[in-house]
Amino acid sequence: MMALVRAQEPGAHPRLLMRAGEEPKGVTEGLFKAADSVIVSFSRKTLKQPPVERTMIGRRLLHTSRTVLKRTFWLGYTYRVHGGEAYARRAIDEMLAASAFSDWNPAHFLDVGEMTMALAIGYDWLYDRMTPVERETVARAIIDKGLKPAGNKADAWFYRNENNWNSVCNAGMVYGALAVWEEDPEFCQSMLEKSLESNKLAYKAYVGGGYPEGYNYWGYGASFQIMLEAALDRAFKDGYVRSPEAEAGLAALVASADFIRFTRTPADHSYSFSDSYRRADGQYMQAWIFRHTGDASFLYPELRYMEASGYRRLCEDRLFPMFLIALGGDAPAHIDPPAGRYYQCGGTTPVFVYRSGWESKDDDYLGVKGGLAMSSHSHLDQGSFYFESDGVAWATDLGMQDYNSLESKGVDLWDMLQDSERWTVFRIGPFSHNILTVNGKVPKVNQVIDFLGTRRPDTPSDADPAGAELYLRPMYDDDLAYYLREVLFDGRDLHIVEHLQAGDSTCVIRWAMASEAEAAVSTDGSILLQADRHQRKLTAEFLAPYLSRFFPNAPKSGEADTPVLTPHRWPTTYDPEALAVDGMQYLHETDVANPGTSLVGFTFTLQPHQQVVLHVRLSKDL
Repeated sequence: MMALVRAQEPGAHPRLLMRAGEEPKGVTEGLFKAADSVIVSFSRKTLKQPPVERTMIGRRLLHTSRTVLKRTFWLGYTYRVHGGEAYARRAIDEMLAASAFSDWNPAHFLDVGEMTMALAIGYDWLYDRMTPVERETVARAIIDKGLKPAGNKADAWFYRNENNWNSVCNAGMVYGALAVWEEDPEFCQSMLEKSLESNKLAYKAYVGGGYPEGYNYWGYGASFQIMLEAALDRAFKDGYVRSPEAEAGLAALVASADFIRFTRTPADHSYSFSDSYRRADGQYMQAWIFRHTGDASFLYPELRYMEASGYRRLCEDRLFPMFLIALGGDAPAHIDPPAGRYYQCGGTTPVFVYRSGWESKDDDYLGVKGGLAMSSHSHLDQGSFYFESDGVAWATDLGMQDYNSLESKGVDLWDMLQDSERWTVFRIGPFSHNILTVNGKVPKVNQVIDFLGTRRPDTPSDADPAGAELYLRPMYDDDLAYYLREVLFDGRDLHIVEHLQAGDSTCVIRWAMASEAEAAVSTDGSILLQADRHQRKLTAEFLAPYLSRFFPNAPKSGEADTPVLTPHRWPTTYDPEALAVDGMQYLHETDVANPGTSLVGFTFTLQPHQQVVLHVRLSKDL
């Protein structure tokens, strides 16, 4: 195990995030006023609420841990910034209640990580407001119910993990060790070293500039990683010196801030691949990114949204005081929108995004993704696309389903092998996503899909990339001999071009697209999508000549050997009266309803070795 770069000791209490005298100033004015008032208002309401009880939801205590973290952090902030003994006393009562729990549920260690952070912040910030007995009670709980359970390898597998668990759990351990250092310096030093060594694995998630678990889990994992970094920066008497490896990891974390601002759409949805929710939340940790980069444009889309929502929709809201702590009461004088229009990342989950602007909810937005279905929190959506225009998600991703709603009904959600029950969940498996399925099969889940390149509109030649190409045959190699997908937005219409060749047997192909628009199949074989005053037409034909460079001899629409395209509108919510669609059962009683959505597309059949180029076009404003 690597020792800390320099022998260091924490400074005096308070030392986590804000030393004495470092509380944000001017928070009742300008940019800070609304955010501060939300925190103070919550703190006042909490004064009248009883402390938490140990309540499990399924296998998790996480909801309770998060309640304690929000109450302690927000009450502690209110006390330190505004004063008021009642806020300090109420936070102490919350910590004492949690300290009395039998345990913090180490079998699901996220619960321990968040609870340990909660009590660590309260213990450190309110150290002088507690009696010696209260300090002893809370410190013993942090050590015995927070830090020591991490010695059980069966529960503390996060030490060996690279996903969000590493950041969340190690952040909790770091906060706990720094808070109670004086109680057992040798033990706390060892805990700190172990967590910082393990935490190097978490940086791998940011390699390539993205985040493999998607929008929501950047909000979770990166927020706690930032909490960890921020604690290290303030806790030590002489400052904290990172190793070169940790510095490189920190740089990768900061670079991933582009991922989060590009995966918020103009209409304030998230690009909801993997386990993400459809509606975006305010990513206030961009304030910390701004402090590290000096680029105030990271704040632009987040402030715009947080102000519009009254600071009520916040990603991982229990950590929201970090917004004001990171800014420190010193707001940038002027915040310009970001300059870039497109984004591409590598890593475990490559993503391409093009957006036409930053200032209107009606801007155009295209997202395309690759990746690996077997990676953490991934869905079987490799090669899928998302398209938004005029404030409507014409091509969408339904996002995640609540875990407990599936686990409580016996669904084996976390096995990611090919035959796993996970892939039968409608929102997770292939049949709700904007991809092909062949012969009703689940595509291969162990194949990594990357971009072959980006696409530009035919004119002008210097335009930003507005599309991408992916070679997808590895996912379908039992049936297809060749499959390349091109997705391109030309400034008006969205084009999806499929270059397909069947293998040795007949292939029945289902081309599907989920939408938030109402859909109807037209008599001409197209599909009409309509949302409020906007409408679009989805059409498909074989071999659009100007995009047929891979199969120049494939049959054209109307030729004798051209497959017959059949348009469809499939259900998106389980109906016991209609158990099978086209002979295929893909919705189940355990699937959550999907009101306000449509699932549309086309089916056709390829004969053995047949080549076709399918051009699907989503046309604007009929």
